Amino acid sequence: MVFIIITLVVALITGIVTTFMNELVLGGLYDMVFHADEMMTQCTGVNFFTTVSDMAFSLALSLMVLKFLKKGFDLYVLWTDGNPDTDPTMLLVNFVKAIATALMFRWIYDIFVEVCDSVTTTILSQLGADTNYTATVLTGIASLGIVPVLACLVFFIFYLILLFQFMSRGVEMQVMVAGIPLACLGLLENDKGIFRNYVTQFVRAFVTTIVQIMLLKIGLAFLLSSNVIDITNIPWGIACMFAATTAPRILREFLVPTGGGTAGNTFFQTVRVAQMVRGAIK
Repeated sequence: MVFIIITLVVALITGIVTTFMNELVLGGLYDMVFHADEMMTQCTGVNFFTTVSDMAFSLALSLMVLKFLKKGFDLYVLWTDGNPDTDPTMLLVNFVKAIATALMFRWIYDIFVEVCDSVTTTILSQLGADTNYTATVLTGIASLGIVPVLACLVFFIFYLILLFQFMSRGVEMQVMVAGIPLACLGLLENDKGIFRNYVTQFVRAFVTTIVQIMLLKIGLAFLLSSNVIDITNIPWGIACMFAATTAPRILREFLVPTGGGTAGNTFFQTVRVAQMVRGAIK
């Protein structure tokens, strides 16, 4: 009976490893989350988010010009918006700042993603992690006892949960990136309007995901740090995987809570973008 259970569990683990734990997936976790538009295009051939981002930028640029002209007219002609003695160059500076931020955001975003990826790679190299995850995991796993095998199954279940969370978070991040040009409309206001809150939410989501990816990869490094998986390194791997799922809740005062609320977060971001468009020319 024990042999049958071990055989079934090992077969399940083998399926998970060969399907969801190859070099393409593990090496592309950052791209999966932060460049989900490119990965979706490669997999489906549909260039959806790039098209939406271009449309959002064009719309935001038109609204920036419209709002700039409207604010100038209300302020210096009708005298109905603020102090007409305000230096007009301030409005012009805010307008240029809004356009520059919308244009440069994606470039800065890509730089930060690359830096975080490099930091994670450096940490893994210090741990001496094996990059050939598939071959290492499948070597000798069937020879383990029932308890270590079940522990490995728990580890890979955590891995699958995090992997699908990263995929959904990648969609969320693309929605938020597409909304950045519209959020830049707030820079035309002296208090930065919606831009301040939007970017704060974006940074929190970004940092939350970075923490989770690092913990996942460190968990893999602990599990696979030796030539043969045994009971001494499995618990540390599970601990890191569990920490990756719970750390955002522990740090919820500083980061964005994740897990069980991805659809709500995406809906929230979509509603906020719609509100910005509606109030852009007010």
